[in-house]
Amino acid sequence: MAELNITELDFQSIKTQLKTYLSTQTKFKDYDFDGSNMSVLLDIMAYNTYQNNFYTNMAINEMFLDSAVLQNSIISHAKELNYLPRSRKSAKAVVSVTVIDDTLVGQTVTIPQYAEFSASFLGNTYRFVTDKSYVARKVDVNTYRADNVEIYEGTMLTSFEREGYFIDDDGILRVILTNENADTDSIEVFVDAEATDDANVFTRATSILGVEKDSKVFYVEPYFDGRYTVYFGKDLYGLQPTEIEDVRVKYRITSGAEANGVRSFTYSATENGQTTVTTITQAYGGADAESLESIRFNAPKAAQIQERAITTKDYENLLKQRFPDILAVAAYGGEELDPPQFGKVAISVYLGQETEILSETLSSTYIDYLSDKTPLAIEPVFVPAQFMYIDLTCDLFYTQTLTRKSVAAFETLARDTISKFNSDNLDEFNKTLRLSKLGSAIDNSDVAIVSNTLKANPIIEYIPVLNTKLNPTFKFGAELIKPYPYKQTNGFVDFKPSIKSTLYRFNNVCVFLQDDGAGKIQIVTDDAQNPQIVNPNVGTVDYTTGEVKLTNFLAESFGGSAIKITAKTVKDDVKAPNGRILTIRDVDVNINVIESV
Repeated sequence: MAELNITELDFQSIKTQLKTYLSTQTKFKDYDFDGSNMSVLLDIMAYNTYQNNFYTNMAINEMFLDSAVLQNSIISHAKELNYLPRSRKSAKAVVSVTVIDDTLVGQTVTIPQYAEFSASFLGNTYRFVTDKSYVARKVDVNTYRADNVEIYEGTMLTSFEREGYFIDDDGILRVILTNENADTDSIEVFVDAEATDDANVFTRATSILGVEKDSKVFYVEPYFDGRYTVYFGKDLYGLQPTEIEDVRVKYRITSGAEANGVRSFTYSATENGQTTVTTITQAYGGADAESLESIRFNAPKAAQIQERAITTKDYENLLKQRFPDILAVAAYGGEELDPPQFGKVAISVYLGQETEILSETLSSTYIDYLSDKTPLAIEPVFVPAQFMYIDLTCDLFYTQTLTRKSVAAFETLARDTISKFNSDNLDEFNKTLRLSKLGSAIDNSDVAIVSNTLKANPIIEYIPVLNTKLNPTFKFGAELIKPYPYKQTNGFVDFKPSIKSTLYRFNNVCVFLQDDGAGKIQIVTDDAQNPQIVNPNVGTVDYTTGEVKLTNFLAESFGGSAIKITAKTVKDDVKAPNGRILTIRDVDVNINVIESV
């Protein structure tokens, strides 16, 4: 007798299984299951079974964060973990506003809260607003200027819709933000809209720590369909207004990431005057609402750290979740800095090649965000992100019988493979270049490639101030190959240094740096026939830790964009030290394509 299996999610498979099962029953021995009447009944049974199976499967999937696919299901699970999915974020710009007006009197002019600026960018017009008032002070007879004015992309919206206010089953007053493009960072709550007293302003709380029953606070949590809701503490964890009609909620609706890069703004401060706006920092930080996959990934981690930065990973997770424009972040103890800074956490942030230097405005924004999340005795300090590059040599062996590709085509293929490997596995803090994995990727890129050998040496670039004596330190963070000590009697013919720099000019002579095998750095002339030591001791190298220290280093000029300092490490794999991003540039890659015999 056939077994009845109804776990399938395919209509035809279910119908076939029902027919197979019924045909084995003696009561239906002579039935024609393809006949019109019986076929209709089987269609109904199969459809009902299919619908039940599909519904059960979907319902069970939606019960768990890992398998849920519906937006409201994922957000509901995130809410259980006390995780607030990131809303859209307004792009922020910093400008200086100058007002020239002969009719104004007094020493100051006020730029009010919610003052509107306009900007055109890539064919679109955007509106920016201030989130607080600024004072433009008199700098000349009829000229007033306000520096460091922060403006945010978007339009302020006041929630007046009565259907957005309700008391839920638990007696908690809630206000639904009806616009799904709201920036939750901009939410302001007022009770008694006619009053302007600060006593009527409620502030946002992110937890119940320190909140008393009469504290004037509000909370934000996700609602349905990408919207958010503001709610109050029910007189237990914060004061709850008694009259719904007295509650007003203001928030900014924004275009998100579209306004990033805006750099030209206009603003009319007075009716008669002339106003100019000078951009200090172009618009940045705008972001779309957090994706479902990001919520699925971040919600459990947010539940672990509970908005508190204790470990270095906590700092990294908090910053990456809050600021989506951060591509990479690394946090480590201040004792690892040079000189050591005890009691501090060093943080390096990478915003992309175009923003390698972290501005003071951004740094202040990050510190303000972390200020109430760090222990009292720990101070976060932001350190510029630096890079460690890879001098990579690849000998690629191929067989001619399996391909019609040229040598140039194989080189292009290898470079493309290396570039993709770099994008997928490197170009980040705390990454390690695994040569075995890179070698496998190159081997698998074409059937004609027989094998390859790779050699990788780390590079640190240094841009010195010319004609100035400096004492830089370079940390490779790995054990270096220690060569036999240099002997003048043997010369440089067979000497293989562990540390070597590219060329620069010193005392009007073209020279380079290299170690002597005994822990010292020396200056050597660039003379292929008869190199000479200009200075036998301009620094030290620790072969165990990979730390290079230069003393009174001076360069009059150098070629390219920087002086490259390359090291030979004991291990084949290369790991970036703290605060450095490991990446492979095409200019540092050398490919040798060799036909296999």
